[in-house]
Amino acid sequence: MMAIVDRDSRVGAEFANIVAEVFRKANWRVRSEPATGDMRADLVVEHGSQQYVVEVKSAAEGRRDRLVPLMSQAILEAQSRARLSAERVSPLAVVAAKRVSKAVVEHIRQFAARHAPGVSIGVVDEEGLSCFVGSGLEGLDAGPRRQARHDMQPVHWPDLFSDLNQWMLKILLGRDLPEAFISVPRGPIRHATHLAAAARVSVMTASRFVNQLKGEGFLDDNQECLQIVRTDELMQRWISASRQMSRDIPARWIIRKGVPQFLEGVARYAVESGKALHSGTRSKKSEIIKGAPRLCIGVFAAADALGAGFVRGATPHLYLERLDPDVLQALGLSAQDAGRSADVFVRIPANRESVFRAAVHRDGLPVSDILQIWLDASANPARGREQADEIRRRVLKPVFGKNT
Repeated sequence: MMAIVDRDSRVGAEFANIVAEVFRKANWRVRSEPATGDMRADLVVEHGSQQYVVEVKSAAEGRRDRLVPLMSQAILEAQSRARLSAERVSPLAVVAAKRVSKAVVEHIRQFAARHAPGVSIGVVDEEGLSCFVGSGLEGLDAGPRRQARHDMQPVHWPDLFSDLNQWMLKILLGRDLPEAFISVPRGPIRHATHLAAAARVSVMTASRFVNQLKGEGFLDDNQECLQIVRTDELMQRWISASRQMSRDIPARWIIRKGVPQFLEGVARYAVESGKALHSGTRSKKSEIIKGAPRLCIGVFAAADALGAGFVRGATPHLYLERLDPDVLQALGLSAQDAGRSADVFVRIPANRESVFRAAVHRDGLPVSDILQIWLDASANPARGREQADEIRRRVLKPVFGKNT
């Protein structure tokens, strides 16, 4: 709450105007609050049935140690002003600075969620960033309009969802999931060198990935181990990237089979190829199998195999590292003249290390991991959303948090 005698503060007034402009652009009604005694709120904003009393606190620097205490003060004062108001208003606490990083925004969000879960909050800066949490405030978020600096070169991040990056992301997220659902190294990972050893990648590759996650605000710097934050946003970006990462090839039975017989054939082939890989014997068949591409069941059939299936009657998917007619023939399939009447979809993944390293075995059957199934189902235009929602509700709560 701001005393009337303090409202001449130029900096505070400028940030209050910035906040007001954010709401005006979103077609909210913005007005000043009448004074109660010698105190009054910075703003009152209205849109439909939503009405908030807004307290704005600002700092010259967007540092976490400056803005978190100001957020605490803004929350208390917004709550007090809402109680004193003659209108039915909800409290909204906003902090502002010249520039606020995504990491600081996320820390403020987590702080407010822990200590004042019933209060809506916002963070804005002079460069156009606005981030709000609260009922009816979803459409106010905007990214910063960063000004080009002549003394700095722009940062060009590599693809966040490259094949090996997806594999490392599965390691960071999958450690919270049962081993039956995903095959990843377990145990704490404190820094990029630990991640490189666990993922069997170079330290440079792991370091670039960790730095990119930090640079985009997806890692919590305050944890002893590497901890993903803003998981929902990260996973939605992952889904968007996944839509362009695979191609499906329709295949048909050479001799008519059912899905159970097909799965038995995949399991048998996986066992035989595994034996050939570790065998010292030489035969034409073992050499063919030894050099065969990796494979596993995917999407809806994989969800069924892991006991998380929801959609029935879908055409099964087979993840195959590369299109190999010998492997298809060994499984009783042909990709010739399959057309639209596919018995099986053969999926050639662009992210093959992520798919096959994280795959699990269920009674000898290689099955894509639960995160991969969730990603694939989420990107499926037909009935995938139902399956994805079911997996998220039943399995992925430790990844997405208690509000999943």
